[in-house]
Amino acid sequence: MLKTGEKIKACRERRGMKRPELARLIGVDPNTLYRYENGSIGIRDEMKRKIAQALELSMAYLLDDTLDVELDPEPTIPPQLYLPVLNQEACAGKGFSWEDATEVVEWMPWPERETGGPIGPEKPYFVRVEGESMIGANIDDGCLILINPNLEVRSGDIAYVKWNERCSVKGIIFYKDGRVELRPANSDFQSTWIDRDEIEYLEILGKVVRWMNMGIPRNIL
Repeated sequence: MLKTGEKIKACRERRGMKRPELARLIGVDPNTLYRYENGSIGIRDEMKRKIAQALELSMAYLLDDTLDVELDPEPTIPPQLYLPVLNQEACAGKGFSWEDATEVVEWMPWPERETGGPIGPEKPYFVRVEGESMIGANIDDGCLILINPNLEVRSGDIAYVKWNERCSVKGIIFYKDGRVELRPANSDFQSTWIDRDEIEYLEILGKVVRWMNMGIPRNIL
């Protein structure tokens, strides 16, 4: 029979999840998770709930030492929320003309923990990518990207931005002299440079936290 820490490790490994990934999901240092797993420190009930949620396990299964880890536990469904897919297209090219087009074309169920952070006060949303300037970051033409406007955008992040009334998805880099670079992830495209005295015209709409390839498979013949 396995103790709780041993069961956490076994279930994590069965799901192909690295220790840093699980640690990030539950909000602890990887070394702390290592100590949970080897039993050198105790685990608070609230942390056990977070671990069970991250591993899609029931609390009863996680805590019952009489249940063998080799038995495939019935997964729990993580908390879901419905996020809007807007009719805007996040340009991954030179940018497109901005219009106040925020019509919701559909609502998509999405795991709450996969929004990258806080889900308020502004609701995260999906937009579809058009163009190939970000293919080096695995953001392909036609995929959906999840924008979270509640997260701080830091230098090096990929962001959804509006510049001179044109919107695009780009890497964003802040320089000490006040300039901002909007950098593509495709060498066929050039960066856009924004001087310090023009920053007021730059609006950061949110951080890109996920991408989804929504393409339809082609026939093999």
